Amino acid sequence: MRLGIDVGHATSTAVLLDPAGRVLAEAVVDSVPRTDDCLRRALVALGPVPGPVGSVAVVTDLARRPPRPRPVAVLRLASESHAALAPLADWPLPAREALGGLTAVVTGGSAVTGSPLGPLDREAVRAFATRARQAGVRVFALCAAGAPAGPGPELEAAAIVTATIPGAALSLSYEIGSAGLRERETATAVNAALGGWAEELVTDCRAVLRSLRITAPVFFARDDGGLVSGDYFLRHPVVGTAPASGCAARGALTRTGVDRAVVVDAGARSVRCLVVRDGEPERSSRPVPGPFGVRLALGAPDVVESDGREAARSVSRLLERIPGAEVLYTGGRAEECGAPAEADGPRDGSPAPYGRAPRLTDAARYAAGADCRVELEQVVSAAGRAELDQSLSAVRDHALSRCVAAGAAPGSVRIEGLAHAPVAYLPAGVHRVTARAVGAPASGAAR
Repeated sequence: MRLGIDVGHATSTAVLLDPAGRVLAEAVVDSVPRTDDCLRRALVALGPVPGPVGSVAVVTDLARRPPRPRPVAVLRLASESHAALAPLADWPLPAREALGGLTAVVTGGSAVTGSPLGPLDREAVRAFATRARQAGVRVFALCAAGAPAGPGPELEAAAIVTATIPGAALSLSYEIGSAGLRERETATAVNAALGGWAEELVTDCRAVLRSLRITAPVFFARDDGGLVSGDYFLRHPVVGTAPASGCAARGALTRTGVDRAVVVDAGARSVRCLVVRDGEPERSSRPVPGPFGVRLALGAPDVVESDGREAARSVSRLLERIPGAEVLYTGGRAEECGAPAEADGPRDGSPAPYGRAPRLTDAARYAAGADCRVELEQVVSAAGRAELDQSLSAVRDHALSRCVAAGAAPGSVRIEGLAHAPVAYLPAGVHRVTARAVGAPASGAAR
């Protein structure tokens, strides 16, 4: 059996699935300020679990309990650039100040093709780590130019930092972001700053499960709807700061059997609308607002946010992008947005298009049955087809191993998508490769 729990602003829900994916029990309770109390209340309301639980999946948005960011030392390994392009230069001032403003650029890194830009300035890295230690900072974000083509410079710098500050917490950009240097650097710095929030959330969830004698491992929902293990989430919390709408949209599709829709997620604070094609929420092509007011480019769903009065207009505009799609509603305020109260069908006098009746448990229901998921972007250079095939095979293997590291059972992992395309502005033979791997959450006793 598998459990899913959605901790929202107004309500918290829990859903228990049997091995075949059928709903055995569900519960809805009012949310309270502490996340661990919400979890406990939802699980108690669910009632006795008739057998062992294989996994527990938690869905919760960072905005529900905004964290105080940890001070972070941000180190870029690249050629010098204009001050306007310095690390964190485009961040809002409050966010830069919250991280402490300790940044540096040292020689190192690679070109997009993977060729070295120059030897790593090891002494400069050591000096930066020493300066951070003297300032009381033990959390680092390391970002090397060209890291998606080769992580060597980041790993070398990481070894120097940990030798200078044993036990330092490091976020490495090649594990987190995309090919673009500044977008990847921003995601890595945010990831490092969220470490305290992730540690508190994981610790609280594990403690609640232990107190209720649930020994299953806990997983957390990513923004794109996949799951990652608690240990993976501790290292990469930036992947799961706003998963609620994506999970709710996918849950609404699972409930209705629809694969093309405009989904209206009517939450306590706002109404968020998403377009779903072939079962997948459309992704934003631009950076979207993230933690601390910083914009992130991590492939999050493209969400149109509005208040209840504007939801019908938002839905109408989105339907123009996907003609003939159904409108699905989810969330506690769905009826305010024109959703049917009970049976499927239009409501008299409603300005909203035809839709389906909402459910509060969509996000928890989806998370309970979701797979672990990771997405990997790398840049490879290949002189010919045979060499490209070897590189693609290596990226596949890397994605599969990353998925296992994210908590998937080794025997269940598979490649769900693999795409590659030449990089137009670079010499022939340079390709950007994106691989998505999925697998069932590994069950067993939690640590």
